[in-house]
Amino acid sequence: MELLGLKVGLYDLGEALLRGGILATGLSLLAAALRRRGMAKLLLDVAILGIFVASGILLYALITSDMRLLYVQSYTSKALPLFYKITAWWGGQAGSLLFWMFVLGTYALLSLRKEPHPILTATFSAVLMFFLITSTYAANPFERTLDPAPDGRGLNPLLQNIWMAVHPPTLYLGYVGMTVPFAYALLGIFAGFNEEVIRKIRVWLLTAWVMLSVGIVLGGRWAYLELGWGGYWAWDPVENASLIPWLTAAAAVHTFHLVRRGTHKMWFYNLTVASFLLSILGTFLTRSGLIESVHAFAFSDIGNYFLVFLGVGTVLWLLSVAYLLVSPRHRRMRSERVRYPPLSRGWFLDAANYVWLLLTLIVLAGTFSPLLTEMVVGTQITTKPEFFTYATAPFWTLVILAVAFSLLASWKGRPSSWGPVALAVAVAVGILPLIFGRNVWASVALTATLYPLLLLLGRMVRLGRRSLRDMALLSHLGVLITAVGIALSWNYSRSHEMAFKGREVKDFYAFQLQHLGWQEYDGPNYEAVFSVLDVKLLGWDLGEIKTERRRYFASGEVTTEPGILPLFPFGDLYVVMQGAEEDGTFYYDVRFVPGIQLVWLGPVLFFVAGLLVALGAARGRF
Repeated sequence: MELLGLKVGLYDLGEALLRGGILATGLSLLAAALRRRGMAKLLLDVAILGIFVASGILLYALITSDMRLLYVQSYTSKALPLFYKITAWWGGQAGSLLFWMFVLGTYALLSLRKEPHPILTATFSAVLMFFLITSTYAANPFERTLDPAPDGRGLNPLLQNIWMAVHPPTLYLGYVGMTVPFAYALLGIFAGFNEEVIRKIRVWLLTAWVMLSVGIVLGGRWAYLELGWGGYWAWDPVENASLIPWLTAAAAVHTFHLVRRGTHKMWFYNLTVASFLLSILGTFLTRSGLIESVHAFAFSDIGNYFLVFLGVGTVLWLLSVAYLLVSPRHRRMRSERVRYPPLSRGWFLDAANYVWLLLTLIVLAGTFSPLLTEMVVGTQITTKPEFFTYATAPFWTLVILAVAFSLLASWKGRPSSWGPVALAVAVAVGILPLIFGRNVWASVALTATLYPLLLLLGRMVRLGRRSLRDMALLSHLGVLITAVGIALSWNYSRSHEMAFKGREVKDFYAFQLQHLGWQEYDGPNYEAVFSVLDVKLLGWDLGEIKTERRRYFASGEVTTEPGILPLFPFGDLYVVMQGAEEDGTFYYDVRFVPGIQLVWLGPVLFFVAGLLVALGAARGRF
């Protein structure tokens, strides 16, 4: 009973800390308004400390499988491995909100460490207070159950994957990170948009954008390894929810080069604020359950809280824009429109801005169209992935070319002398697939991504070792490598359904596949059957592929684990077990995914170089 009393007391403490955080952040806002800098910062620190302690209490409950908490009962089981008990922290609605506040508190401590300006403190306090209110009254992680079950339901089997364990935290680092540049943008309104404020906006915006990029890629990696359809992006509404703020943040990051030349300051401000509000919009989309998605949480009234926050935020944004337009203090924000010479760096960056905006509007409209159709005709009409693919493809091509050319062009508009050679090679490579009967748009996509990649490689050859110190060049090289991988894997994958019995041998294009057999085994919280295929290419032994189907004890859910044989740098042989007959016949979906390694390798270069650019910007180097 003493241990039981301690546990109940702990959870009461966790709930009290969240409620106390609401009071602390509210008082912090008041102190900031009264210009009591030290007091405002202290009160915010108290709220953040409470969030950290509450997070530790929830982790304790998850690790010890205390089924008295409804959240623990809903997302863990006693047989769940310890690693996944920890990741259950962000596996459900209430826990992930607490994790969101944990990340936001960490960002606040880092950004206010040397500069606890009242405006910054007030911004973090206001955002944190909103999430504390939402967590306390709409998704309380410390809600107890009156009838504890002997065991929990377990974590969703699809989430029991190493990539899903790291995907949400990195995605949150991007989502939540948009709060910091937003706070500095508000600081600019009151303290002026001087070089230091603009530099801080850029540093934190770039950091959040890079982390959001990594989170999106890790989510794609999880989908590729876990969902069994051979792809990594399905234009699902929740996937789009992360892409929308990524697009505006990308535009803001690239606009900085124009801001340094005295133009586009208002554009830069609007993109920064929009990126923050769109990250909240994406969170609303994920958590409200209003639009059907395989990634979204169940329908919840929590969406109402986010709608109010978005409404207030949008009104304040519009008022701030009106103030900046008329205030004599901010005349420099209303910089004169400069016409950059055609084909110059500024011209390409300016053009890219409009393309980023068009992409944002297309994805935004397609994602929210089910809600609009429900309002008009009474039922949701889902936007098909083909709409997004065909509607955005031309603009992806344009923005890739525009950004790549901006790196190669001068501010005066001198063209690259290596351009004709790169174009000739890219066109030649792009035309080759037409000989084998692939469609013309696939060839255009391949050409459009190869051309700027070859241009950048040519630039690196001319620069020699100096190119290895140009982090902006290397980060964009990573993006272009990824783009080529997407063009190849998206347009040139081939698949076939195959059946094997016994040790049958069958051909899949140039591959020879032999079925070696199957076996059952028990995992820590599931039972499984796996089978093995031996793979040869034109007689050369390439190795074996193991694919399996699992049934989880807690939920009874059945999942498929694809088998993948990497054939670097050409692609993956991807095999999924679809089922089996009593007579020993096994059915598989077999596909070859060309260029897929480039989709995963390019972001590594982008991530490392991008963070080094952010670090250099923080030190005033870039």
